[in-house]
Amino acid sequence: MIVQPFHLLIVFLGIISFSLWLTSRYKIAAKISPILIILGISAILANTGVITTNGSFYEKLSDYAVLFAVCLILFNVRLGDLKKAGMPILIAFAVASFCSVVGCIVGGLLLIKQFDVALAGQGWKIAGPYIGTYIGGSLNFFALWKGLEIQNQNLFAAANAVDNLTLVPIFAFWMTVPKFLEKFYPAPKLLSPIDSSNNMINKSPTPFIIKDIATLAFCALFMMFISKYIKTLFHIKWIQSIPTILILTTLALVGGRLKFIQNLKGSHELGNFSFYLFFAAVGALMDISKAIKLAPVLFVFVAIVITIQISLALLLGKIFRINFRMLAVAELAAKAGPSTVIAYTNAKNWNELALPGAAVGLLGYAIGNYIGFAGAYLLKLIIQ
Repeated sequence: MIVQPFHLLIVFLGIISFSLWLTSRYKIAAKISPILIILGISAILANTGVITTNGSFYEKLSDYAVLFAVCLILFNVRLGDLKKAGMPILIAFAVASFCSVVGCIVGGLLLIKQFDVALAGQGWKIAGPYIGTYIGGSLNFFALWKGLEIQNQNLFAAANAVDNLTLVPIFAFWMTVPKFLEKFYPAPKLLSPIDSSNNMINKSPTPFIIKDIATLAFCALFMMFISKYIKTLFHIKWIQSIPTILILTTLALVGGRLKFIQNLKGSHELGNFSFYLFFAAVGALMDISKAIKLAPVLFVFVAIVITIQISLALLLGKIFRINFRMLAVAELAAKAGPSTVIAYTNAKNWNELALPGAAVGLLGYAIGNYIGFAGAYLLKLIIQ
């Protein structure tokens, strides 16, 4: 059995390399996503006794990896792009976000007993990551899971798998329904053509520069240090109660506005690599049989969330006279982020909505953690 941290790190890097190779080589692997492949392989190795399941190394690795990745990826958020998006898409995104919160709160209330069993009486916490993922995508899901200190690794593995699997039916729904429902909503207004040179749409491969990589790593680690130091420096109750991930999110968003950080290349790629290490560590802590047993209640929960979220969004979109195309783009931006929005608008030939959709997708990254924490504690308040 492999137990040394250095040897385990070698194994994890091998798993990540193999998973990324599979997704680049085979279409079916790309559809599964490298995240689930990494989780699956590391879980198999741990459950068959190839690598240790002792959690000390894994827990330290996952703690630092999530904070590092969140910081780096948030460096890419350009809130100034929202000026180009316009008020209509912002309203549509606000509706989508509100409906996500309602869906998760209702789903949590209906299944609170089951989640209390899985989380030792803290079932209210499950609302946080799912609110985050239905506003800003998987980045917020992972950050909120760590920030809320949800300890059940088996539940995490099942929750992450269910979250990834539900993207397919959501995408299929919004691909299919426009031709049936669009006629009941206001006609689209002609928008100005998008700037085809925008890097969110035509993103060329990132040229890695050692100086940029070193500076990005320094900035991220320094902000991680500051976010923890603030809580030890100020012995004030309300500061102590702020989760570290929210302090780091704020620092990263502010840092991302600095020109010298914006000019550094590779933050998104380094952030993803850090997340992959996190997935490998989580997979190694997972008990496969227990994860499978926990999946059914999560499928029911997500089915409730999606049903309420989409139904309420369609109703509010009609009431507030939101153009259906903008509503569809905002819904996908909330769940899947900028890249999926661009693929969607290209497939539907709604190219004028690509940039606005990508912009609000980045907004979801920025606000998802805050709303996720607020939603989780709101559910806690309701059930008490």
